[in-house]
Amino acid sequence: MDRAAIASIIRRSMQSKIPGFYEIMEINCRRLYGRSCTDLFLDEPGKLRDVLLSRYSNDMSSVYFVVKYLFLRPLLVERNRLDLEEELATSFLNDPDKFKRVLASILYG
Repeated sequence: MDRAAIASIIRRSMQSKIPGFYEIMEINCRRLYGRSCTDLFLDEPGKLRDVLLSRYSNDMSSVYFVVKYLFLRPLLVERNRLDLEEELATSFLNDPDKFKRVLASILYG
């Protein structure tokens, strides 16, 4: 799956569930790091985690929800790997390097 397809899946999912959220997140990601949220999600998940924690006043539960349901779920459904949703959402919060490795193996492997 290429990066454009990944970005499209995430964008469509967010727009259908919470209209305007994707655009707000893009503004925050680009303002803070000069990169799209999809790029941070794939390449520097720790930075996306920081953006989300800042947006949600360091509430880990809210960040977990956003990552699990708005970023991960549509991609994992596409890849038929919903069984890894909990592991990946937890890794996103606690071990971004592990998250990046496992997600890459699912999306590109």
